[in-house]
Amino acid sequence: MIENVNQDTGFGERTSDMGGRMVNKDGSFNIKRIGISVRDRASGYQSMLTMPRWRFLSIIFIFYFLINCFFTALYWLAGPSGLEGVEKVRFWGRIKELFFFSTQTFTTVGYGRVNPVGELTNWIAAVESLIGFLSFAIAAGLLYGRFSRPRSFIRFSESLVYAKYKEGYALMFRLVCYKDDHLLTNAEVRLNARIVTKNKGYQFFNLNLERSHVDSLVLNWTVVHPIDEHSPFFGLSQKDIVNLQPEISAYLTGFDEVYSSVVVARASYAIKDFKFGFKFLPMYFSRNQRTELDLSKLNLIDQE
Repeated sequence: MIENVNQDTGFGERTSDMGGRMVNKDGSFNIKRIGISVRDRASGYQSMLTMPRWRFLSIIFIFYFLINCFFTALYWLAGPSGLEGVEKVRFWGRIKELFFFSTQTFTTVGYGRVNPVGELTNWIAAVESLIGFLSFAIAAGLLYGRFSRPRSFIRFSESLVYAKYKEGYALMFRLVCYKDDHLLTNAEVRLNARIVTKNKGYQFFNLNLERSHVDSLVLNWTVVHPIDEHSPFFGLSQKDIVNLQPEISAYLTGFDEVYSSVVVARASYAIKDFKFGFKFLPMYFSRNQRTELDLSKLNLIDQE
């Protein structure tokens, strides 16, 4: 047990004041940085690359709407004589005309019915065209960065089972690559456990695996940690394991031939994710001389 102590997790050797999970269920780190301004610690470009798709698109559309509202207000303040071809004279009708003229200028479409004739409106339109050109260049770069950024298409099972294994017991979870084309080669997984002790606080341990490497991750992979004399859980009952409040962190790397790059995936299992006395059910079977992998059965477990 002592020889498996892991001091290289990045979470410190011994920490007694931290609470909750070290790693979130989705693999992101559960760390909040304080004592420094948001401007210094945040990265707008990185945030735009990694945020969920719905949030990214929402920011793009909200920015597009607000910037055109801003220039609509400028055209309004410039006066009705600054633009030629505006047909609507009532308040909301004119607002809509100015807004759509702003969108046409911002995107450099320029249909031509409405055009600036005053010096002030020409300057406003010139500045808006420049901002629109730069904005779309930035948006195009962000879109390319999001689509081209290497990512792992790996799903981990929701539960980690404590099941019979050979002459003893083992901790097991499953993972699978869910994209047809993004299959990993030279896939390797590492596991470490965080446990809570009364005298030493949090401690981290490397967990030995039945198999830590596969040449090709084409089917599901059941990762197995045998509970033997090298395991920090050796000789412990289920109640003892629960009292330790363990968190199992998984770190997977592999080579994705589509990206021609190494990709990374992480997952975490807290004690509430442990299932004692259960086993995983098969995910793949042969049919019509072909192997079928049923991804919907990734989390399918049954009592032993």
